[in-house]
Amino acid sequence: MLTIAEERRSLQTQIDTLLSKPNKTASERKQADLLMAKAAELRAQEEIQERAAALVRETGADFVANEGDRSEYRAAKHTAAFRRYLHGDDAEIRTYSPLGTSGVPLPEGFLAAYREALKSFSGIREAGATIITTANGDNLKNPFSDDTGNVGERLNESDAASLANPTLNKTEFVAYNYGSKGVQYSVQLLQDAGIDVTEYLRNVFAQRIGRITNSEFTNGGGPTGVIPSITNVQTSASATAVTVAEIVGLQNLDEGYLSGAVYMFSPGVERTLKAMTTTDGLPVFPEMRTGRVLAGYRYTLNVDMPASLTANAKAIVFGNFQRGVAIREVVPTLLVSREKYAEFNKMYAVLFHPQDCQATDVKALSLLQQAAS
Repeated sequence: MLTIAEERRSLQTQIDTLLSKPNKTASERKQADLLMAKAAELRAQEEIQERAAALVRETGADFVANEGDRSEYRAAKHTAAFRRYLHGDDAEIRTYSPLGTSGVPLPEGFLAAYREALKSFSGIREAGATIITTANGDNLKNPFSDDTGNVGERLNESDAASLANPTLNKTEFVAYNYGSKGVQYSVQLLQDAGIDVTEYLRNVFAQRIGRITNSEFTNGGGPTGVIPSITNVQTSASATAVTVAEIVGLQNLDEGYLSGAVYMFSPGVERTLKAMTTTDGLPVFPEMRTGRVLAGYRYTLNVDMPASLTANAKAIVFGNFQRGVAIREVVPTLLVSREKYAEFNKMYAVLFHPQDCQATDVKALSLLQQAAS
């Protein structure tokens, strides 16, 4: 097996060969970019190893005995073991797995990039929902408070303070077991095409988990769904159009919710709003032509909301998702097998990511529903 330094030098040779070509194709430029990204990652791992070696020289046996306690060193070892695991070598990765589990925990770097990629396929996450991460799937009772009905008081010198407790919402989260479905892959084929195996699988898993969870978090399925949970519902005058007043009217929330609030709707509704013009031919929402801003607030897109303004469609949501929506997730695990499809000379991988989503404070959200006709 190649060392990190040897692998990086091999990558650099491939990069130099590609860059030396006078007329590179789009495929070759993309391959060079991928190789350079991988080389940079290897260089970062190499620097961590160099720092660790320096510490060994300085501290001797004490460092070797306690290297597992050094988070940076352990993270680098975990990442390297994980990369080997994706290639079929599970000897070391099992040292990071709890006893009795079939999957393995994901390294912090992979997990952070996976969660960020999830946002691209999950409008609820992108809108700012609070994320609660747990180590296991036991039911989670998590209290959320609503204090919008209370104000402070002005006291005279001898007055006692009044009592006004926030209203507690004891939300209980479960853990619906979402899986990516299995993926067959050939390590050699992906490498020959200049595709990083780790990045390839991470993107596939994020797309699949993001699509199923966003659909159910938005409209219900296992979880209740954010849209069905909203009680502050306004109805448009038209079944197929909206007015500026109706969109701005959604902002009629308690002032405490407005900081950080966003609009959320589908790409189809976004195109409709962008296309709206005045009698003079000017855009009704000019701010949408230069950025994702509507009526003074940021907006995010959700492909699982109604694609157009049609009768009864619950097409536009406004609110503070960080205050009003929470996603409970269990740390995802990955299962890789080289035996399952050994006869085809292919690897197999599947990701499991248990989650739940609930509207924890419905006062933080408002919804515009199209008229029936």
